[in-house]
Amino acid sequence: MKKIEKSFISGALILSLGGLFAKILGALYRIPLTNIIGSYGMGLYQLVFPPYILFLTIAQAGIPIAVSKLIAENNQLGRFDESRRVFRYAFICLTALGLVSVVLMASLSKVIARSQGNEATAQAFLIVAPALLFVPVTNALKAYFQGNMNMTPSGVTTVIEQIVKLIVGLTCAVKFMPDVNKAVMGAVFAITVSEFGSMLIMATVYLVHARRNKYSKVKLAGADVKRITPNVFALAVPVALGGFVMQMSQVIDSVMVVNLLSVPNATEMYGLWTGPVNSMLGLPIALSGGVAVSALPSITRTYCAGDKDSLNAAYNTAMKLTLVISIPCALGMIVLSKPILQLLYGGLPAEEINIASMLLSLSGLSIVFLAFMQTAVSVCQAVGKPYASVVIVAFAIVVKALVNLFTLPNEKINIYGAAISETLCYLFATVCVIIYLRKKVELKLDLGQCLIKPLAAGLLMTLCITVATMFAGTVFKGGFGTLILIALSGVIYITTVLTLKVFNKSELSMLPIKQK
Repeated sequence: MKKIEKSFISGALILSLGGLFAKILGALYRIPLTNIIGSYGMGLYQLVFPPYILFLTIAQAGIPIAVSKLIAENNQLGRFDESRRVFRYAFICLTALGLVSVVLMASLSKVIARSQGNEATAQAFLIVAPALLFVPVTNALKAYFQGNMNMTPSGVTTVIEQIVKLIVGLTCAVKFMPDVNKAVMGAVFAITVSEFGSMLIMATVYLVHARRNKYSKVKLAGADVKRITPNVFALAVPVALGGFVMQMSQVIDSVMVVNLLSVPNATEMYGLWTGPVNSMLGLPIALSGGVAVSALPSITRTYCAGDKDSLNAAYNTAMKLTLVISIPCALGMIVLSKPILQLLYGGLPAEEINIASMLLSLSGLSIVFLAFMQTAVSVCQAVGKPYASVVIVAFAIVVKALVNLFTLPNEKINIYGAAISETLCYLFATVCVIIYLRKKVELKLDLGQCLIKPLAAGLLMTLCITVATMFAGTVFKGGFGTLILIALSGVIYITTVLTLKVFNKSELSMLPIKQK
């Protein structure tokens, strides 16, 4: 059990750091991209993502997560040949689904663009469509390694993918400006190129791994297909539904924001919300996302072992890591929204910076709720309750749509309604999933260790930031001052977490560092 938990914590850190670095690169990409193509161009660029991710959810059908879980289960039981059969089956399925999705998106590109209220995006859907094949194939390969508790290939590939997108995207954007539409198409083309590169890298890593371990060829007979299919889709279907429902949150914004706002610059407002603001919100979500991915195979193994105490401990460790990561990020975004955006998006007009900073402050707490939900969804899947998270998130999306409906047309609230609905949506989902896991799975969250102590550390950090800006504002003024303040805040938070003993000695010993 200790070995499983150590693998979980190490894997979570690898994926979290890889995800964070990738998101930093993504933010570094979006910052100059926003400054090059402006808020309107960024609005066009961001309109592509909700339908693209929705099609991607369909293309993957939840199979990568199911593969990760089933491989972990089979390995725990010593059925290693069965693990490879599951992987081969999934690889074939994902390739077929990817091809179908490419054709569907290309066929419906004009219809999707018209429904979003901006037909200029139709060409972008054609350009990004091939990625709907590349991503599922890549994720099938990642799932194989994740099921074997090897998170390094996934983390490294994610970073390389972002580097490729940054180089190709900025090169195309600069080349095609001042034609905003062409510059946006170039940035979209960078997505397809980067995903193709990611697929090639993962395929190479897998082939090298298979040859090094001298894997014998495993045949996939008709009887194997009949046996594996229900096992895969018993989990894949609810995972796909969950992903579909989660993505509907962004689709709702892509349709409702532009069409419901009573201002002439609705596309620019949408660009601010989904560009600078969401890129900032995405950084901590990527960092905590490693916990969610690593939690699935780890908690699956613990659950299969049948030890309830160890299962509850694993659940609390996962949630503690999630909250320790997300709470300071959320509070930091709330109190430092304006200086952070001024530092990163100095090319935007002052008025747009002010709007974006208010949006970031209003939606800051959603970081904690969404991060918690990411991990909770993995826990539900690991303990055989995948449909629960689907239902909970579906109701949360209804809450978001209703709040959008009443706030976005209101001239006094305007675009800020999107930030309010985002926070309320994931708050509702978080409360529901905590209650469900407590009542139905008997997983009890240790509020003192998981929430209260990290929150106390976060509030002390926030107090220090507030005092510093009030009494030493000139010292921390400007970009360099903001960076120093962020670094000091991190030191204060980490010191407080250690002082409050949020992590016990056993958990600290499982970190992938040398012990004295």
